[in-house]
Amino acid sequence: MEVSCVWPLIFITILRLCRVHALLPIPIISMEEKIKIDEETKVTCSLPASECRCLEVELRIITEEKLKNCVSHKGNFPNVTCTLEVTKDMHEVELSCEAHFRTKSKPQKLNIQSEPEFTDCPDKLIWIDGQENSFHCKAKGYPPPTVTCVKDSTVYTEGEKFTTHKNMSGDFNCRAANFDVVSKMVTVSVQYEPRISIIIVQPSEAIEEGENLTLSCEADAVPPPSYSWHTPTTQLIYDYDNRTIQIKDAKRIHDGYYICIAQNKLGIQMLKQKITVNEPEIISATDSNLAKESKGNGAEKMGPAFSGLFSVLLLLSFYYLF
Repeated sequence: MEVSCVWPLIFITILRLCRVHALLPIPIISMEEKIKIDEETKVTCSLPASECRCLEVELRIITEEKLKNCVSHKGNFPNVTCTLEVTKDMHEVELSCEAHFRTKSKPQKLNIQSEPEFTDCPDKLIWIDGQENSFHCKAKGYPPPTVTCVKDSTVYTEGEKFTTHKNMSGDFNCRAANFDVVSKMVTVSVQYEPRISIIIVQPSEAIEEGENLTLSCEADAVPPPSYSWHTPTTQLIYDYDNRTIQIKDAKRIHDGYYICIAQNKLGIQMLKQKITVNEPEIISATDSNLAKESKGNGAEKMGPAFSGLFSVLLLLSFYYLF
């Protein structure tokens, strides 16, 4: 029973060996067509095609004669070429080509589980409002960690493209997670051009000559803007950052448009405000006397009428009494 079981195994092994050898490519040896005595000639051993990329192959030219300057080439069409010094005694000398194969498996990587670790994640980022951006927080570990950054319940995946808005300024919690989790804070500053909301005028936009007035320009920008003004006159008082200007003892030359200019490296915006300076109302002495006379004349006109009415009332009272 044991002998009968061995023979099938031997037969299967022989079949496998034959199959392997049948699959192996056969090397080819090639030489020049016209070979002359006392000259060098090239002899090449090569494989016909790259059918066995999984095999390492070594090609050899086999002969009893002395070969020199052998050069090997690897790749899709491996070959070896040698130089042979030809003599008349070499007629009908045999040369053959041998291919020696070494098989190997495909490489496999050894994957060792490791907790996540940030490798490239800056503490601070500067973005421009309206431009396309993304978080570039790289982390290593196995399995490869997933990196996300969160602010106000909004989650951004590492590398995800989005349009930046100024309300995105602030601290983001960036997390790298696989079987473990690590996190770090990333501070984002979104820069944007100036936006002037209002020019505040105190006490009002219309004043009389001799009064005081203040204009303050309110602008929002990152980085903070610089301020300048275009005004009807230079007779003004500026504060330390030019955001506020004052008019002392207003005159007619202060009447006109005041333009606030707010500017940073990203842009510029302007807003204008009209200021009116009125002349004060002047009452002359003649007009004052006329006003007094009109009051006096009114009293005199009312005097006789009042006396007549009093007399009538007095007579009626006597009539009813007696």
